[in-house]
Amino acid sequence: MSAAQNWTLLGMVTVLLSVIGGLFVHQLRLVGDRIEARIRGLESTTDARLVGLRALMDARFDAVDQRFDAVDRRFDHLDGDVEAIARIVFPRE
Repeated sequence: MSAAQNWTLLGMVTVLLSVIGGLFVHQLRLVGDRIEARIRGLESTTDARLVGLRALMDARFDAVDQRFDAVDRRFDHLDGDVEAIARIVFPRE
């Protein structure tokens, strides 16, 4: 091989390696974009689940609060009944 052929071959190999490197970088970017899209999808799914869980927890806490209020009202009525019985049994003179 002559020196000119060696330089031509070296140039062709350099161009070929540059193309392969460019394709490799392009593939890495595509994979990175797909991973980012998946992460964004997981974030939105997780956010939606958290919002749903928050609403469910709020509803359950509201139900518990209503039950406590009902029990509190029952105790108020019971307290009034006990006071009435106490006035009958132990009249104040």
